[in-house]
Order: sequence, then C-alpha cells, then structure tokens
Amino acid sequence: MLPLAILEAVRTHDRPLEVLEEEDLSASLPRRLGLTGVVETQILRYRDLAKRGQGVPLAEVEHLLRLVLRRPDAGAILREAGYDVAHRLLRRRAVRILGHLPVPRRVGRAIARRTVRRLLQRIAGRDTALTGPPLTATIRGAVTAIGGENGTACVLYAAAIEEVVHVVTGQRPDIRETRCGARDGDRCEWTLVQ
Repeated sequence: MLPLAILEAVRTHDRPLEVLEEEDLSASLPRRLGLTGVVETQILRYRDLAKRGQGVPLAEVEHLLRLVLRRPDAGAILREAGYDVAHRLLRRRAVRILGHLPVPRRVGRAIARRTVRRLLQRIAGRDTALTGPPLTATIRGAVTAIGGENGTACVLYAAAIEEVVHVVTGQRPDIRETRCGARDGDRCEWTLVQ
C-alpha cells in the first residue's frame, strides 16, 4: 500500500499543470520521474500485488523512499502519499460517514483511535503501539527512519494519522512528531495535540 501511494504521488507531482510555449518537452519530461514508463510499470505491478494481497519487499520500499527523499518536493509527495494511504483504508469502511454525522466527541475519538490502530498495523506491521490520552502513536523500526537526520519521510505516517482522525471526527487534528527514529534511534512517535 505504501509504495503504491508514494509512486502515485510522484506521478501526480510530476504531471505538468501546463506546458509553456518556450518549454522544450524533449528535455524537461525525461527529468520528471513520475512520467516515465518505469514508474507506470511499477504502479501497475504494485496494484497487482495489492489485489493479490501480497506486499512489496522491504528493501524495495526503502530504495523507493531513498529515491523520493532526494527530491526537493519529497515532503509534499510523502504527505500526499500519507493522505492517500488513509483514504485507501477508509474507502472500505463505514467510518467515513462519521465525520458528517452528529456523533458524541468521545465516541468519535474512540472510533478514530481504533481506526488509527488498524492503519498503523496495516502500513507498519506489528511493532506499533497506541497510547494516551493524548493519543500517541509509536512505530518501532519504521521504514521512514531511513530518511536521514531531518526525518522528512516521517511526514508520510503523520499525514496518514492526521487524515484518519480528520475523516472520522470531522476535525483536522494537530499531529506533532515527538520522537523521530531517524534522529533519536529506535522509534518514531506522533502525538495528537488537543
């Protein structure tokens, strides 16, 4: 699910909104990674793997993240991928309508908590924890920790958590990264600020 969302976000960011008259397409389009045939082939491959319930090897996901992290727009791409991952999870769930219904705040938070737990287990595996209040999500050995000292890749998980809480409760939360595996070692941690 993660690599597919990342590549689709790359493709979206590389698609030109307009073509300038003086732009030399033969020079500029090949530099747009998301528009290459290789990326399209990988997107189709990842979709096929997802349909069959198979995952992408971890080494391949790490390689893709390293490639994306070299880009100046890496943060925006990974944020978009995080939103996409959240929507893919919620697409099949009835919780999408909760943000539009008058649900008591406590009930909305409980459902958001359960949905965030499912999201983390789905995209990060078993080594996840949810504690709080305040709601704190922890991932040990997160694939995004390869992002170097600035922790740019962690925005992917933060965006996914933010979007799940937003869709379920109808309110956009403030998610803060309180610990970064790329900087602090063993785990990444995000806290929902009330």
